Amino acid sequence: MRNIKNILPISFLLFIGIHGLLFFVLKKEPIDFIQNKENATLPVYDTNGVTVYFKKWFHYIEDHFPFKNDYISLSNKTRGIILNSFNAKDKVVLGKNNWLYYNACIYDDNGLNEFCGFNKWDTQQLNKVIENLKTLKKWCGKNNINFEVILCPNKQSIYPEYLPNVYEKNSDNRYEQITKALPDIINLKSIFQSEKTKNPKQLLYYKTDTHWNEYGAWFATKALQERLLGSFPFIDDLSYTLKDSLVNHGNDLANMLSLSNNYCDTFCIVKFKNKNPQKINHLVVVSDSFLGSMESSLNQLFTKITTRHLYNDGIPSPQYLLENKTDVFVIELVERYKELLTGNISPDYYK
Repeated sequence: MRNIKNILPISFLLFIGIHGLLFFVLKKEPIDFIQNKENATLPVYDTNGVTVYFKKWFHYIEDHFPFKNDYISLSNKTRGIILNSFNAKDKVVLGKNNWLYYNACIYDDNGLNEFCGFNKWDTQQLNKVIENLKTLKKWCGKNNINFEVILCPNKQSIYPEYLPNVYEKNSDNRYEQITKALPDIINLKSIFQSEKTKNPKQLLYYKTDTHWNEYGAWFATKALQERLLGSFPFIDDLSYTLKDSLVNHGNDLANMLSLSNNYCDTFCIVKFKNKNPQKINHLVVVSDSFLGSMESSLNQLFTKITTRHLYNDGIPSPQYLLENKTDVFVIELVERYKELLTGNISPDYYK
């Protein structure tokens, strides 16, 4: 009996000892390709103090723990079977029919709360968004630059039927607040819902990824194209073909769970049959990662595309747009990043 009682603590110490040895022996990889992130580097003590130093060590050990992703995968497989949920810091929600959803927003770690209609913008916040977008449009109009906002819906906004039943949309959320306050803005949510009704079998988003696919992105480009026809009538409607192929792995949300090999998804490619004989010269676009799926279709409309990262570069100054001879200025951002529209813009836009 005594020997049986000793098995657990001895096994635990053996586990720690073996993994401790492997931690110092195994090579420290700079990139975690499964979870698509940079691993922490060896901490160096600096002026930030002891607490910060030990936190860095914690992250270093966490990132380089031997067989980390194998244990995460085993844990999430077990939780998925027993509890029908995952433990990716509560960011990944397991939906119906193997759909995965991202549960986060820039201002709220529980992004699905916002989808359900909680945490609306107050009057001051909404007015700031309206003021910013109207000011940008007015300035661009005076300087012969076409300005549009492409607000990419979160996946749950278009495919809520695959969410767990606990998530029920009870009222308008912040996306609807924008579209009702600015009815002339491109309403991709409405466009996607209409297209989904017409062609329900053709998905607009990946099942295991936060992003839309090239087909969904094409409808965003098409909506932009229709807005620009008045100023650039030479950009003809483009005919295209779709190619879907099943891939035996999941995408970014599955990677967060270290379960990429446990999921399948459908990879979608839009191919264009003809090319526009004439294109718009220069697009400047402030964007996030959703722009990637739009690039192939945007290249059919523009000769030159200058991208500015949402966080690193921000909204350009009026001087930048004028000096770079901008024809079209677009802000593209996914719904969960729309809080950036409440920030301050250059005072030169008000001149």
